[in-house]
Amino acid sequence: MSYGKKEFRKRLLILTVLISLSFLVLLGRLWVLEIIQGEKYLFLARNNSIRLLPSRAPRGIIYDRKGEILARSRPSFSITIYPWNLSQEDLAETVKEISPIIGVKEERIYQTIEESQSPFNNIPLKEDVDLKTATKILERKLSLAGVDLQVQPRRYYPDEELLAPVLGYLGEIDKDQLQALRGRGYRLGDRVGRDGVERVYDEYLKGEDGGWQIRVNNRGQRVGTMGHKEPLPGNDLVLTIDRQLQQVAWDSLKGRPGAIVVLDPNNGEILSLVSAPAYDPNLFAGSLSQEKWLSLKGDPLHPLTNRAIQGEYPPGSAFKVITTIAALERGIASRDKSFFCSGTFPFKDRVFKCWKEEGCGTLNLKEAIIHSCNVYFYQLGLETGVDNIVDFSKEFGLGKASGIDLVEEKKGLLPHRRWRKESLSRKWFDGDTINLSIGQGYLLVTPLQMANLIGAIANGGRLYRPYLVKRIISPEGETIRETRPRLIKEVILKKKNLDLLRESLFGVVNEKGPSGRRTGTGWRAKIEGIEVAGKTGTAENPLGEDHAWFIGFAPYREPKIALAILVEHGGMGGKAAAPIAKRIFEAYFNSKVGEKKSRKVEE
Repeated sequence: MSYGKKEFRKRLLILTVLISLSFLVLLGRLWVLEIIQGEKYLFLARNNSIRLLPSRAPRGIIYDRKGEILARSRPSFSITIYPWNLSQEDLAETVKEISPIIGVKEERIYQTIEESQSPFNNIPLKEDVDLKTATKILERKLSLAGVDLQVQPRRYYPDEELLAPVLGYLGEIDKDQLQALRGRGYRLGDRVGRDGVERVYDEYLKGEDGGWQIRVNNRGQRVGTMGHKEPLPGNDLVLTIDRQLQQVAWDSLKGRPGAIVVLDPNNGEILSLVSAPAYDPNLFAGSLSQEKWLSLKGDPLHPLTNRAIQGEYPPGSAFKVITTIAALERGIASRDKSFFCSGTFPFKDRVFKCWKEEGCGTLNLKEAIIHSCNVYFYQLGLETGVDNIVDFSKEFGLGKASGIDLVEEKKGLLPHRRWRKESLSRKWFDGDTINLSIGQGYLLVTPLQMANLIGAIANGGRLYRPYLVKRIISPEGETIRETRPRLIKEVILKKKNLDLLRESLFGVVNEKGPSGRRTGTGWRAKIEGIEVAGKTGTAENPLGEDHAWFIGFAPYREPKIALAILVEHGGMGGKAAAPIAKRIFEAYFNSKVGEKKSRKVEE
């Protein structure tokens, strides 16, 4: 009997311990549910009936200077899913049914849900679906648990690649950007400007999101609306760009790689900025595939590079403008200064050549510019000296960024004695000066820098900061910001020197020989009724055929337009670039005539 009682007590003790342990486990589980995960389950409980659907604000419209739309937002259907309170069975049924409708594999849908960085928010399954697909989703609304059809603004660029270097493109905000911008109304999933004016003026363009507060059933299906906040559209931009002129410039390149910058020399407004080849920014309006992104990045023609501000090239003979100014201002040259050109210039252990093999004969300064004689400028450059040439290059903005309202502008390379010593551990030689005097050697410039340079020559020495945005306008139509011309510096030049240079540049396009035939290297830029001045350039390229340049302005006496044209591997500037300048000048002045006639009719 005693043994039986002991056994009973032993078993009772074990049972008590087991019950206590079970109770402790239960308490632990309740503690985890209430304390550790309580907030999550409270959120799920509440949101089983109420949910907030964000409504993205449309970005502001971007216009050209004449009111033509360059970028806008259009309505777009997006398919989303809210899987967080669905049973595994409901989710499986929904995924199986929606997969063939939207053309996305089931595995990919599950992967999208698993990789979502926005828990408890709707997850996009497919963006910008067509009306037919959207209708199918609405017809199956009752059987597609957790699925919602949303109408969201989607960025649209009607001219595709034409204005990509100016406008840029959008991309989803990354973690670093979000960290920096969270306090300014940005959030995960936002699409922000990644390049061009879309990036520089993103905070003006973005607007303020709204949303819908909706009631849903236990299968995540919308059954009612409890509230709505209208999104506020972003501000509009009015650019300095003339879309029609941009089209003419783009078409003039005829598919060849290159860049064109056209500006108003009297204020720095950019009228056209072309970089070819380019990309279609509509590709980035939605989710760009990794394959397409790698294809763009790896394209040997570099369509993502804005050649107008990021392409760095030797300017060739277009740089003779600087050599001339340096020589005149330092009193080393004058109108009558002459040199003889036999076609070659032996110097120490090297022979430097002129582009004209038979030579140009004896020339004065004006004739040397008109005929772009290299041998003349070799000798003029040696007498002027590298320091003087570099000084005036800096005066006209070479070797540094212009400050245009775009990102990642390159500053080129302006070589000098100290640079050579620090970068190459070698001293500067006279041969380097010879190369520099005709825009070769280590010297690199961007097309924008050359447009700014010739613009300053056109207007008498005033160097303006180039800009793209004229005005920013609120959704109510009020101007909230207007860009005013900003003078970077005024280069003080003797009037007689500037007049001689401008006269010579006029001769490059208009000079005639005894037979009446035009003899200047830039004669192909001449147009009837408008006096054009300019300078050609043919830049040696160690990687292939020479690059072609033309810089110029018009009208000669009262300049309204200045430009720089670069055709990669185009050969001689007079043949490849000057005809493009002619087409742009004609388009510009013909449009001005049309505007005057239109105003007279209205009056």
